[in-house]
Amino acid sequence: MEIEKNIGVADMTTMTEIDETGINHNLSLRYCSDIIYTYTGSILIAVNPYKSINIYNKEYVHKYHGRKMGYSDPHVFALAEAAYKSIVDDQINQSCVISGESGAGKTETTKFILQYLCAITSNVSSWVQQQILEANTILESFGNAKTIRNDNSSRFGKFMQVCFDDSNCIKGCIIQDYLLEQSRITFQSEGERNYHVMYQLVAQGLKNMEMAQALNLRPPEFYKYLNTSDTLAIDVNLESAKFDALTMAFTVLQIPQSIIDGVFKVLSSILWLGNIDFMDIDGEGCDFSNSDQEIISNISKLLGLKPNDLKKVLLMRQINVRGNITEIPLKMQEAIENRHAMAKALYSRTFTWLVIKINSCTNPGKDGAQFLGVLDIFGFENFVHNSFEQLCINYTNEKLHKFFNHYVFALEQSIYKQEDIIYTHVEFTDNSQCLELIEKPPRCVFKLLTEQCHMPKGSDSAYLNNMHAEFEFHPTYIKGSDRRHWETEFGIRHYAGSVIYAVDGFVDKNRDVQQDVLFDYMSRSEDLFVKDLSKYQDPQFLNVIQNYSTYPRGSTKTKCTVSDNFRHQLQSLIDVLQSTKPWYVRCIKPNSLKLENNYNHALVLDQLKYLGILDIIRIRREGFPVHLSITDFILKYKCLMQNKSYSCTRNYVAHILENLNVPSSEWQIGKSKVFLRSIAYEPLEEKRKNLIFNNAIIIQKHWKRFYCFKSFLLIKMAALKIQHAYRGWKLRIRFIRMRRSAIVIQSRLRGVFAREVAAALRELRRVDEEMKRRDQIFDKVSEVHSDAIEDCERMVQNEINKLANMSENAHLSVTKILVDNNASEKLSTELSNLQDTVDLDNIFAFLSEVTENTPPNPLIEEINNKMNHLVQDLDDEELWKYMRGELNAERELQIIQYIIGLGIEREDIRDEIFVQCIRQSTNNPNVEWTDRIWLLMCLLIVAFQPSKLLFRYYVSFLKNNLKILEGKLRQYAQWCFDNCKSTKVSTRVYPPSSVEVAAMRRLGTIVCRFFFLDARTKAIDVHPTDTAGDAVQKLADKLNLTTIEGWAIYQSRPDGEEHIKSFDYLYDIISAWEIKQTSSNTLKRISNGSTSGENRFVFKKRLFKSTHELSQDPVEVSMLYSQAVYSVVKSDEFPVSEKVALQLAGLQAQVSLGDPSNQPKPEYYSDINNFLPCRISKTREQQFWIPILAQAHRQYGSSRNELTAKVLYLSCVMQYPLYGTTMYNVIYKGYWSFVNNIILGVNCDGIMFIQPEDKFIIYQFKYVDIESIMLDPSDSFITISLTRNTPQTVQQFRDGSSLIDSQKCFVFETLQKDEIGSLIISYCPSLSNWILNITDCSKKNKGTTHEDRSRLYQNVVISRRQLIDMNIVRKPQELGGFLRNTLRRLSKHRIEKLRTEQRDNVQDHGETYKGFSHSFWAFSKQQIPFCLSSLSDQDESVMVQIFDSILTFSGLGTSGETIKRAEDEHIRIVQSIMDKCMKKESLLNELYLQLIKQTTDHPDANSRINLKNWALLSVACSVILPSIKSIRKYLIAHLKRCASDYMSEEGKYARFAENCFFRTQGTRRRQWTPSCEEILCTTNRRPCYSKFYFMDGQYYSIEFQPSSTANDVMEIIKKKIGLQDNSKGYSIYEVIGNTERSLLSEEKVCDVMAKWEKYRSTSQQGTQYQQSNALSSRQQNYIFLFKKHLFCDNYINLDDTVEKELLYHQNLHSLRSERYPITEMEAIMLTALQGQLELGDCRDILNDYRAVASHCLPPRFVPNIPHEAVAMHHQSLRGMLPAEAKKAFLNLIQSWPLHRATIFDVMQSFTSNWPRMLWLAVDQKGIHLLEHRSRNILCTHDYESIISFSPNLNSLMIFTGTEKKQSKVILSTSQAFQITTLIREYSEISKTKNTKIK
Repeated sequence: MEIEKNIGVADMTTMTEIDETGINHNLSLRYCSDIIYTYTGSILIAVNPYKSINIYNKEYVHKYHGRKMGYSDPHVFALAEAAYKSIVDDQINQSCVISGESGAGKTETTKFILQYLCAITSNVSSWVQQQILEANTILESFGNAKTIRNDNSSRFGKFMQVCFDDSNCIKGCIIQDYLLEQSRITFQSEGERNYHVMYQLVAQGLKNMEMAQALNLRPPEFYKYLNTSDTLAIDVNLESAKFDALTMAFTVLQIPQSIIDGVFKVLSSILWLGNIDFMDIDGEGCDFSNSDQEIISNISKLLGLKPNDLKKVLLMRQINVRGNITEIPLKMQEAIENRHAMAKALYSRTFTWLVIKINSCTNPGKDGAQFLGVLDIFGFENFVHNSFEQLCINYTNEKLHKFFNHYVFALEQSIYKQEDIIYTHVEFTDNSQCLELIEKPPRCVFKLLTEQCHMPKGSDSAYLNNMHAEFEFHPTYIKGSDRRHWETEFGIRHYAGSVIYAVDGFVDKNRDVQQDVLFDYMSRSEDLFVKDLSKYQDPQFLNVIQNYSTYPRGSTKTKCTVSDNFRHQLQSLIDVLQSTKPWYVRCIKPNSLKLENNYNHALVLDQLKYLGILDIIRIRREGFPVHLSITDFILKYKCLMQNKSYSCTRNYVAHILENLNVPSSEWQIGKSKVFLRSIAYEPLEEKRKNLIFNNAIIIQKHWKRFYCFKSFLLIKMAALKIQHAYRGWKLRIRFIRMRRSAIVIQSRLRGVFAREVAAALRELRRVDEEMKRRDQIFDKVSEVHSDAIEDCERMVQNEINKLANMSENAHLSVTKILVDNNASEKLSTELSNLQDTVDLDNIFAFLSEVTENTPPNPLIEEINNKMNHLVQDLDDEELWKYMRGELNAERELQIIQYIIGLGIEREDIRDEIFVQCIRQSTNNPNVEWTDRIWLLMCLLIVAFQPSKLLFRYYVSFLKNNLKILEGKLRQYAQWCFDNCKSTKVSTRVYPPSSVEVAAMRRLGTIVCRFFFLDARTKAIDVHPTDTAGDAVQKLADKLNLTTIEGWAIYQSRPDGEEHIKSFDYLYDIISAWEIKQTSSNTLKRISNGSTSGENRFVFKKRLFKSTHELSQDPVEVSMLYSQAVYSVVKSDEFPVSEKVALQLAGLQAQVSLGDPSNQPKPEYYSDINNFLPCRISKTREQQFWIPILAQAHRQYGSSRNELTAKVLYLSCVMQYPLYGTTMYNVIYKGYWSFVNNIILGVNCDGIMFIQPEDKFIIYQFKYVDIESIMLDPSDSFITISLTRNTPQTVQQFRDGSSLIDSQKCFVFETLQKDEIGSLIISYCPSLSNWILNITDCSKKNKGTTHEDRSRLYQNVVISRRQLIDMNIVRKPQELGGFLRNTLRRLSKHRIEKLRTEQRDNVQDHGETYKGFSHSFWAFSKQQIPFCLSSLSDQDESVMVQIFDSILTFSGLGTSGETIKRAEDEHIRIVQSIMDKCMKKESLLNELYLQLIKQTTDHPDANSRINLKNWALLSVACSVILPSIKSIRKYLIAHLKRCASDYMSEEGKYARFAENCFFRTQGTRRRQWTPSCEEILCTTNRRPCYSKFYFMDGQYYSIEFQPSSTANDVMEIIKKKIGLQDNSKGYSIYEVIGNTERSLLSEEKVCDVMAKWEKYRSTSQQGTQYQQSNALSSRQQNYIFLFKKHLFCDNYINLDDTVEKELLYHQNLHSLRSERYPITEMEAIMLTALQGQLELGDCRDILNDYRAVASHCLPPRFVPNIPHEAVAMHHQSLRGMLPAEAKKAFLNLIQSWPLHRATIFDVMQSFTSNWPRMLWLAVDQKGIHLLEHRSRNILCTHDYESIISFSPNLNSLMIFTGTEKKQSKVILSTSQAFQITTLIREYSEISKTKNTKIK
């Protein structure tokens, strides 16, 4: 016998001499060397070491991963790798069958296999790995127990199917359990224990008193179920640690804490059940003892049951006879058995629930393509007392032994026999007779047992007698150990030895009586888990029963017994194993004492015998384990031959093997297969793989060379094409420029020459004609002219009459429709006749083959549209009532304002209003009616003008009426005629006011009074068409003002003063005043030309171009003087000292009172506020100021004339830098050392910031330094951005503070933002592009030549042809049968003529390519019958509907008629279109083709319909782009072509869409349909905007593009608030309710807004069904929050004022939300510092600091803040400046080492040593776990020690330590993803920092 020295043989099939002693000795040697694994071919033998051996770490995982079995030392990892490799290579399900006695190590082996599989599939989610591994922890606690043979014996069987997906990664795990040993709950043999979880629970109760009180736990000695045998005392610390591991496993499986508590309550109630002591009552019943009442109460509370219900279950049993329930008292023994049954049922159902819950967590769906099953089932058992459970366990081992023998011996040898292979027959133990005895029907052990269970009085003794009689002579049956026990036991000769079974309890255990009454009460329990547990009251496999049961339904025999269920389960397991490739692990117990380093040779030898190891070795050695068919063998290995043949014969196989020098003893050839031993198969396989590998390298080499060469050629050709195209383009550009220049030069020269020649010729001809005809033909010319004029007037009159008749006929037809619905046929005939008279030919133009491009008849469409608008938009009945005078004055005014307002609002119905008025005023017999209509026309003509189409007719109408009307009506007509030629371009904004209507009734105008700043007024006559500029000119003329430059009119209202723009109509201002007064129900009528007392016009200087030069105009000097006095005295706009104020007051008195020599009376000076600013006058009493003013008058004003005094006054005021500056009160929305309420000054030089108190200039800059000025569209914000290259300066101020001019962006809040913007434009027109949002101004001057347009059009044509050549677009179908749709027959000649005209029209538009005409690509107002691209039928119908939606959105119905839609309906249409198309690429591509079609060659490029289509295309380009490159190319060509038109609205939209395209290109794909705000902004060609909040409660409205990412917006915010460019660590947070999440840098902000809108709509729909629930109807807040995200040392710059303020407010918020642990003393100090900031220095009066404390402390501190202590500390801070107070505040917070950490509230349940509620702090150093609201750090992990982390919806799992020793932390939190994002970012920063250091 050859055995290697010391360590033995690794594979025992290689031993030369095989006998039991040698095998045993070999295992002993390896065991003593701590080598516990040995091969027997592919079967692994594992000897339990009963100690820990370090051979299962990651180092060993890497050692065996990817290596073949047998190439390394034997190991369970090698077997697991072989099974996994077989799944990958062969795609066959695998199974690992682990067998052995109890205590042999089967459970540990199972865990090692699962550990290895989880480790090698490292790309699988950590949660799935851990859930699979932790499932074992739970099942061990609940299903394992200590026995005399094994400290961790599995008392149930389990088959774990580890499922793999198509990529061979673990997808989940399914666990099937078998036969839990229920009797162990109530009884344990001597030396054994109950299930582990019971001891773990009570041990935890000893350490955790809170838990013990909640679960009513007692010490283990108290419970009878834990003391049925003499067991050793438990180790409390060890069991408590195992309990922590159990709770950790529950957490990993994401079982809620309430459910976990419910599980433990059930376990506690089971323990309490065992302590119930019954009292016998006369032998016929029983009752509870005195001590049982407390137990009943405890169990009731634990299970959530009523005590009386529980008592009924314990003391009574129910009998149901035909629906009648009878309660029968239980005898004492029956009550005890019933109590045991209740305990077993509760535990069994809890175990079943756990298994189902584990399966739902580890494998929620049927995802596994293949699986690897691991069978860990009870080993063979032979105790002193064996019962029903041992019979089932040993029966299982018999079945598995049979399966093993069949796989290893019988199947193998049968194949040898069939193939005529020469082999030595191996005898093996056949246990078929034993299995037949147990399970073979009709008479077997299990069948007889089932019969007894179905009998009413079945008993154990009857069952035993039947077996003795039936099987007395069976070779494997034993009647008993001896004759004395034949009546109580029987035996079976198993393959592992004879076992004697005690028959006591067999029948009852097999029946498994259900506790139906108990579970019925449990279904009404108050505990959710107990209530859920009642659903599992019948866990039997009903489907199995239905398949196997032959009894009729309804009989008592249909109840399946435990043995039947188990037998069916076991058979299904065998079926599963037979469908897999099995791998075997034979576990061996070295000794029965569970001692390490103790090898019992006799015990091991017994196990080797019944396991058949010797036979296994022999057949593995002498057999041929590798079987290949002859064909497969030749195909596989003929590649190793040099001379190959195509024959598939046995001789050729032998030839291959002989040539490859394979020993003939290692292979045989059968009838159809080749048999190889492993020693021959492995070298062959190695040679084949090496050959394939070498050939693959050669193939790869040649392929790579070919690919690289081809790529080089392609690159070369592409480079040549690019060079060719570039050179050609460059030369073309040069040629075009030269030709352009030449043409310009030629045109100029020719123009000069032509003009000179033409001028000379004209002059000669004029002189000649004048001389010849002066006298001869003057009279003749006069006569001819007179005749011509008469003929022209006659023709005009005829034309007017025709138009009037046509209008009358049309109106009568419409009126008949409205009056009588039955007149439709007549109306149709009349309209048809009318159309025939207009143009009969074009009516039937649609009969030609090409119908889409037929030009419409403009006159017919004009009449139809006007008539439709007449019916829809005007209330004809109201107009008639107004005309007839049936309304009161107020209603008449409303009708006039309504009609004119409608015309102002809608340009398309203006002509209709004029036409109706013309019609009603023509031949009207009633003079009063005619007067009202002419009044309306007079008001209309000054509000808006008729269109060009109607203008000539309107003028002719007026001329005609001027001839025939008289009196007031003729004056009305003259008014209309005079005003219809108005050159004003813009229309009125508001309908006429009541004052204007009243003035128009008398054919007059409004006399407006204009106020001056010296209290003087001027009244001038204002015409309805006069603008503010006209009024300024009139005032200047009346005042003799020489220049009006800089002068303007302001409207003074109660809410402030506002400049009236020069192009605004004054009548509109008056109307606006009236509307505002009417809306506030305080209408004050304006009469006699005077406005309301609250509203007035003010005339003053607005623009001061030169602030230091006096005007030479005395009138202007006087007015500037008045304005200066107003600014100094009333507005106090200049920092005038008292001395200067008295000097100015003296000059002012000289102007107003005259020379002081006239002895002015003292009362002249009594009104002090008319001479001095209030700031100065309030320093003294009035009586003191009068003599002072008189003295100043004499001193500074004496002997000066009025003009001189005014000039001196102005000269003095002009010395102030603020003179000529218009000031606005604004609020600074930023962070600096000044107050936020400041004054923004605007003058001719630039902009300045002014302090309100002393008018000190904080900061000023010129217009050239301004980069942009933006007026916020949604809020009252104005943003001023400076250029980046502005030099930095430092300004020192009187208080010692300084301001560094590094801030480049300032944001102010003011309601006067538009006024400020308008003034800035007036001073600096170059900034108007920003303020007016004009983005194309710089490109308007660029000329586009005909060559450019041709080139752009050719690009479009090329793109279209590319789409056609690539078969992306579908060829249009021929639409025949047009005659079927005609309304009347036409002659053949007429039809041909129409077709010819249509063909000519088509040829004008474009060319046809491969059957695709121009109409395929161009705009269509009709529904398309098919899609433009090739789509499936389902997608085709969707896109046809979408095209209909596009028509609807643009304002076209399916019939092409114009319709109206509300704005919200438009948004819904856009969202519906985008939602459908974003889900599928093909639909998106089709959408772009449709949108390009609808925006191509529209008849009216600037029409509303076309602009709507362009708006929709812009939205699409800003959201998502087409996936096909050729469509993108076509889109770009289309946009560039249309964008070349810089004047039209279409061109503006095209440029906007082009910009959107390039911004969207290359960005992250959108996930959500665009929101309403985004659609509105994009369709109006404006950026999107949203509010972004800060920690101090402020917010900014930020504008950004739809494609802007969070990083882009963050840069905009940083620029706005003045953060330095290099500031880092900030982020934008998405706040939804109480949760927040930092946006990823590449996440699109518009996508987040769209998601919010979707959430809002979903929540609103949900609340409609839950109105009764107040919480459900509460709306969630959705906001963006800007704050510091990462607090690294190099990311914080406290020298930056803005960052310092941001951190201060963020720390304040953290304090208020209890994210800083503070003591009471710190709370006092913080409150005092905050009080110093808010209240200033402490006063003598004691303040109530609760309001201040609420700003900086958690709510729980505020009510109990000690005011005296705070006041004392506040007193010590007297004199501290705000900046110093903030610094002290931050320093106090920084005293906590973790002040820069981000704190999260988390919960843990994995250890009882820590509190359940914790703080998780994440900072730049690592993660820290702290006690909640405490500074006590429990543990810290730096980022280097964090191995991995995995978030889940409500949990976070973190692995720390090293690869060899890992620890796991499970935390419950709703912010798991936010925490992992923070950890990941800090980890990356830490790695980068460490890399730089290295």
